[in-house]
Amino acid sequence: MKKVNVFFSLLILGLGAFTAIAPYSFAHVCEVGEKVMKCHWTGRIELFIGISIALLGLLKLLSSDAKYQLGINAGILVNALGVILTPTVLIGVCGMKSMHCASVAKPTLIVFGILILAATLIQSFITWKKK
Repeated sequence: MKKVNVFFSLLILGLGAFTAIAPYSFAHVCEVGEKVMKCHWTGRIELFIGISIALLGLLKLLSSDAKYQLGINAGILVNALGVILTPTVLIGVCGMKSMHCASVAKPTLIVFGILILAATLIQSFITWKKK
């Protein structure tokens, strides 16, 4: 397997894992209290999408076929868009800018989504160019 594929597979796997754990660790969302906030549901969806991206990164690591890599990259791109759109458009976070979910979690998830998107596009271009 090419070193480039291994690097990007591990990068995407790691970013997917960080996306999954971020809302429940360093970029935490609001806990469930008397009222369930929007950011709680954003955290739940980001957990699922992050696990999905990490598993797709693992599948990339186990394969060296260029067509297979490009197919998995298509799935990762869709998930990366989900990472970006969930806290911004689809569900959102708390409306108060001073809340941790709005000031830390939302930008963190957007950055992770952009990094996953960029890494996947770069690896797709390299794979497609060599194919």
